[in-house]
Amino acid sequence: MPLVIAVANQKGGCGKTTLSMNLAGVLGSEGGMKVLLIDADPQASAQHWAMRAGEPGLPFEVMTHPHEDVHRKIREMAAKGYDVILIDCPPGASQVVGGKDSQTSISRMAILAADLVIVPVRPSMLDYLASHQLLPLLKDVAALKEKQKVFIVVNGKPPGKTRTGAEALSVAEEIFRIDGVDVQVLPSQVTTRQAFVLSPTVGMTVTGYEPDGKAAAEIRSLAEEIAKCLQTNVVV
Repeated sequence: MPLVIAVANQKGGCGKTTLSMNLAGVLGSEGGMKVLLIDADPQASAQHWAMRAGEPGLPFEVMTHPHEDVHRKIREMAAKGYDVILIDCPPGASQVVGGKDSQTSISRMAILAADLVIVPVRPSMLDYLASHQLLPLLKDVAALKEKQKVFIVVNGKPPGKTRTGAEALSVAEEIFRIDGVDVQVLPSQVTTRQAFVLSPTVGMTVTGYEPDGKAAAEIRSLAEEIAKCLQTNVVV
């Protein structure tokens, strides 16, 4: 069975798609894995990104499924020989129709189906507090999946040695502590870099766009750290 990773946060603009696509890229191209990314966000940003890829294309597959039965789609695709399935989850809806937030329901079902949840957060107190809205959902799922791991990834850190970067991890560890949920704030941080902005415009991930660049090195470091925390034999 594949490793299922949900990349989730109720807050929009935290870099879920960027992180999902680039992790899929490094796992597929340098990890030697068969990788599927399920774009569960109605905005379909990952699918639009993939459509810009020229030959030979991305080193992983992308499909859209922005529906509440995403857990069934994950089970269906798990039987097709993938090593890793990533789900790019939607943010919480800004407007709830008829008392139901279908986007949160999609994230809930994706998280229920996942072995691992990655939560990207921007390194600011307002972003931390907004992202904190995901924690009750994670706690609900943890009651059913005690072994599920949750990794917080500081994304969009300012370049260079700044006070924001230095304090980001310690503040995140305090904010995202929750009883009953195995939450770890990963030391690897992703910095605001041009390669992350420019690579989607040509349908590439950073490891393909600028393989020797700092952005690619950060994604590799993050993938290696996730693999180490999971105690797998993944080599990237």
